[in-house]
Amino acid sequence: MHITAMDDYDRREFLRTTVPGFLGVLLALPTLCATATRANAQNGRPAKNQAMHWEAFLEAIAKEAAVQHLDRWDQEEYLKKISALAGRLHRDDPVLVKGLAQIETRLKQGNVDFEYLEKRLDFAICLVQFEKEQTISAHDHPGMTGMILCASGRIHTRNYDLMSETTRSLADGNKETTCQLRLSAEQTLEKNSITTLTAKARNIHMLKAQETTQLIDIFTPPYNDERSEDSRWFTLDEAPLAGTKSVYDAVVR
Repeated sequence: MHITAMDDYDRREFLRTTVPGFLGVLLALPTLCATATRANAQNGRPAKNQAMHWEAFLEAIAKEAAVQHLDRWDQEEYLKKISALAGRLHRDDPVLVKGLAQIETRLKQGNVDFEYLEKRLDFAICLVQFEKEQTISAHDHPGMTGMILCASGRIHTRNYDLMSETTRSLADGNKETTCQLRLSAEQTLEKNSITTLTAKARNIHMLKAQETTQLIDIFTPPYNDERSEDSRWFTLDEAPLAGTKSVYDAVVR
């Protein structure tokens, strides 16, 4: 299966932050959100398995994200913990509902959109929404972990591990980097399902929406200028290498 990127789609467009929308989401309904937090999350410390409102959820994610600064950070264990927290997020919380509504309005204008709900030094939470058949081609997340929760819709994902790469000089003086990628995970996300990646496993991924889809992403640490600059995109061959079922030649863009 080969998934192609949308025309004129690039990394910088995908990583942009819509400042007015970001501020609007964060500042909207603060009193209501605070009241809901106190009533439903016991000042940010909800009982086990209790649905979590936005402020309680942020506090819990921040506590878990702080472990990335330890000498030995178990990224897979971290992803299990924040995935469990995401599963407890109250989907009718005003902040989340407003963010989803804002991004849905822009989707009707024909754009895949990306909206931060929270961005801190240790992590970022954002919404991404697709129309049917819209894609994000294969790309990596340098030094980052990621958890993707499907809030609505259905989207196909493929994750890859980098096996090897070679850079050679071309006749025109430019350089070309080619690599081999191993398909390490493939699934179709539906409402409430989750996929993850670490800095070393499943880090390269691609997505293609099968219907209108909204995702909630948590990346740890978040994108900054350096990570955005280091991020790479890949063009894969349509078929795997002869004699294999899951290894693909690819060109780094």
